[in-house]
Amino acid sequence: MPSPDQSLTVSELNRLVKQTLSEEEGLKNIWVKGEVSNYSQTASSGHMYFSLKDQASVIKCAFFSFQSKHYKGRPIKNGMELRVFGSISVYEPGGYYSFSVQKVEELGEGDILLQIEKLKQELATQGIFNMEHKKPLPKFPKRLGIVTSPKGAAVEDIIRIATDLNPTIQILVSPCIVQGDEAPASICQAIEALNDPKWDVDVIIAGRGGGSFEDLMAFNTKEVVLAYYKSRIPIISAVGHEIDRVLTDLSADATAPTPTAAAKLAIPNLSEILLKIEETEERLDYALKNLTLLYKEKLTGVYSRSVFQNPLAVLEPRYIATDDVMNRIMLLGKNYIMQKRNNFLRQDTIHEKMSSAFQKKIQSFELLHSRVEHFSPLGTLKRGFSVIRNEKKEVIQSIEQTKEGELLEIILEKGRLQAQVKEKMVSKL
Repeated sequence: MPSPDQSLTVSELNRLVKQTLSEEEGLKNIWVKGEVSNYSQTASSGHMYFSLKDQASVIKCAFFSFQSKHYKGRPIKNGMELRVFGSISVYEPGGYYSFSVQKVEELGEGDILLQIEKLKQELATQGIFNMEHKKPLPKFPKRLGIVTSPKGAAVEDIIRIATDLNPTIQILVSPCIVQGDEAPASICQAIEALNDPKWDVDVIIAGRGGGSFEDLMAFNTKEVVLAYYKSRIPIISAVGHEIDRVLTDLSADATAPTPTAAAKLAIPNLSEILLKIEETEERLDYALKNLTLLYKEKLTGVYSRSVFQNPLAVLEPRYIATDDVMNRIMLLGKNYIMQKRNNFLRQDTIHEKMSSAFQKKIQSFELLHSRVEHFSPLGTLKRGFSVIRNEKKEVIQSIEQTKEGELLEIILEKGRLQAQVKEKMVSKL
């Protein structure tokens, strides 16, 4: 056993590993096949980096531009099944090994991606992704539920953003495992726990921060997708990915690209809402004041009309006309009497005979005078009668001149009334 004095530095150890792997003939010029994941390309250099995986393992690959420029196949993307030719290389400063690709052959779609696509088609056929099953998010939630790892940055980001937007929001975290073989069952249990009515949760954010394709596999499993779908409470899928969508995005009621975005989607900005309420209140107050002022001006205009200032002024022209008629009648009667009287005075011989007749004429005239005065418009109004006219100022003498719903004007001795015809009844007198 070597002594502690013979210990290697990290650089020496990595150099030794690189030398050992580089000299191993079984690791040179070999073919490796697997499914592509975590693909990326450096724009400036043209180098391609991706991983090849199978059901149990993953290996990093580098396809440098001086080799990739000869590749004529379809663009490499996640989920493709490839067979690559090359050798194992060691990146000494980083202390890890990778597969240096020299040549690429396309085999088709990978098994894992095909399985996900098959599950997607199956669930779509069952209507799991249909829009009519989506529940609307509450506008003003009081309690937020979070389903994610309690140790990740995702839960901290959600809590920070949610409390910034609404300091009064109540937050309940249902911790779970978000990757690995135990993740699907753990996520389902966490969602089910928050659906218990005793917690009174209004909306749930379920997901995790970013990760590789393999890290996100729990959110592509059937049991987790159905847990999102069956949630009684509206649920937001918040898996931190940028390119590929996980299946929970399709079964959730809403989707956000990151946990931070999910918090902003679930929680309204209380400060902005209060500001909008204040602005609305100011606009309503301004509108009500203007409306009140407008109606006040209209009311003042109505009150200033002469009919309201002096209602009797409406009848004054009619009073004058009536007095004029009476004066004419009186003048005609007096003239007639004077004429007859003169005639009687000229005829002294018949004075006595005509005296009694003259008295009768006087009596007849007085009776006529009283009747005229009695049946004059003013006299009729004084006895409690009234004159009814329609909107055309025509005097109503018969119910045939009216119709139901029509507005009528009733003229009294003192003032006027407006009435509406409700029912026409024929007198049986």
